[in-house]
Amino acid sequence: MTTHFGAKTDAVKAWSKPLFEAFVSGAWFLYWTDTTLYWVSKPTVHVERLPQSRRLHNDSGPALESDIENLYFVHGVLVPAFVVVRPDWITAKHIQQEINVEVRRVMIEKMTPEKYLSESGAKPIHSDDFGTLYRTEVPGDEPITMVKVVNSTPEPSGVFKDYWLRVPPDMKTARQAVAWTFSMEENEYDPMIQT
Repeated sequence: MTTHFGAKTDAVKAWSKPLFEAFVSGAWFLYWTDTTLYWVSKPTVHVERLPQSRRLHNDSGPALESDIENLYFVHGVLVPAFVVVRPDWITAKHIQQEINVEVRRVMIEKMTPEKYLSESGAKPIHSDDFGTLYRTEVPGDEPITMVKVVNSTPEPSGVFKDYWLRVPPDMKTARQAVAWTFSMEENEYDPMIQT
């Protein structure tokens, strides 16, 4: 009998070969009884690399795939599977009932803030020639405030496309919100020509 892991006695040789073969085959977690060796293969891990670190992340499937359980992470945040594999299932109600702030933010990102504003019943709080400012409350978190602007350049079809820009929740006017996106104060923002 060939020795594995330096086994010297017959008793150790008896279990060292299957143990060695399990590791060679990709075993990650082992548990054995007197008669059986159970093993779990090494999980597949998906990460996103950051300048100084990395974190679990997969936009299209589990970030950690294993024989035991698949875990879903978006930018390092553990989320329910449907948030990644069926983001079209996310509703405003799901978001409002979620107690974890980070999970809620990922859900809003996946649903899109514009769709969340629409489904959550966000109301316009100000409108002027620069756009329309919307705000909706998020339980246990800061409100979502976005300004809806119209692109002044038509699409090839002739349609003027709407854009939604997320702005800080303390914005009071659409002009102030649009100015903020250009790192300007409201009274500084007065474009002569829009591009």
